[in-house]
Amino acid sequence: MPSLPTAVQRLTTARAGRRGIGWNEAEGEYSQSVDSSAIRQVGYSENDRTLSVTFLQSGRTYTYYEVPVSVYRGITSAPSPGRFFNANIRNRYRFS
Repeated sequence: MPSLPTAVQRLTTARAGRRGIGWNEAEGEYSQSVDSSAIRQVGYSENDRTLSVTFLQSGRTYTYYEVPVSVYRGITSAPSPGRFFNANIRNRYRFS
């Protein structure tokens, strides 16, 4: 019989593969590819309240601070993540 951590890891990996989402649910960390001409992937950490955005053209990832989880949910479900980013994230949050 597999150990509980091994079984949980397999379940998490299977869920992530089905949904195209990667996350460490126990740690409150999420990562998802998005259908966008400008953005490749977004990630979020509930503990740190940070949003990471990886852009297609440059390949660079920027981290935005003090971002509510609702913004992460918004960008991942938006019909145009790039437009959502410009309207709701750019010039609103401190970043590095």
